[in-house]
Amino acid sequence: MEKGSDRFLVRFWGVRGSYPTSDMGTLHFGGHTSCVEVRAADQRLIFDAGTGIIPLGKQVLKERHSRRRFHIFFSHTHHDHLLGFYFFEPLLRPDTEAFVFGPYSPRKTMVTTLKTVMDSEFFPIELDEVKARIKIYSLKGGESIRLGGNFHGPRLAGRRVTRSAQDEVVVFAHKSLAHPKNGVLLYRIEHRGKSVVYATDIEERPGGYPEVIEFARGADLLIHDAQYLRSEYFSRTDPRRGWGHSTLERAAEVARKARVQRLLLFHHEPSHDDRTVGEMERLAQRLFPRSAAAYEGMKIALL
Repeated sequence: MEKGSDRFLVRFWGVRGSYPTSDMGTLHFGGHTSCVEVRAADQRLIFDAGTGIIPLGKQVLKERHSRRRFHIFFSHTHHDHLLGFYFFEPLLRPDTEAFVFGPYSPRKTMVTTLKTVMDSEFFPIELDEVKARIKIYSLKGGESIRLGGNFHGPRLAGRRVTRSAQDEVVVFAHKSLAHPKNGVLLYRIEHRGKSVVYATDIEERPGGYPEVIEFARGADLLIHDAQYLRSEYFSRTDPRRGWGHSTLERAAEVARKARVQRLLLFHHEPSHDDRTVGEMERLAQRLFPRSAAAYEGMKIALL
């Protein structure tokens, strides 16, 4: 993408939840775990570093004249969203600059978390040994992160920005407790009047969480957790209720109440093959016609 471009492009590199899968019929939707790339203006944003970030990194190294500067946003630090980070090859290059954002915890900062998972007992390369220039931020939720414009690096503010320059990208963070233990960060990306909301690993309650609906209000694209069939979620023998993920029905309800333009089902259950995910897509379209199931390689241009 050329510097100063007005394009706003979303690309999916990993759409699977819980763990990657390659041993079943997932040829269309894919088996990599969560990773979504957003290109806006001359900025490159990556949401979650599941195994999908590994092929993204290989693609980056093939690109000619590409500035290796990334903004990586973690929704939370469960393994399926973190597993690909230390296999992201651009981090091994000294010409790479990475700004990493993730959830604040009173027990561990984001820096401590990444150092822990890359400790020499668990991985051969420690965080301090990577050659890229990395700056790490811990977010509590409620922040706005401004990218682009006439400044180097991101600018953080503790409140929502109501207006931004035409060449800026603004990311808003919202903390939701609708995921076990430490909750999860949702992100809203805005650029030139268009918006994308990334809301994975969220277990909506009946009727949806009002603050989540408001956070997604009027978005052009809502990427929402829809891991389970209703029959799985409410199963008498093996219920998934309380596991931190939504059904397609609840994702569609949020999309309808928030009046978004388009809904993408995300964080697919790893035991679901292409046929099952395709059926979930059709069921969602009955509830919210502008629904689709995200798949690896899917691209959506907003500008």
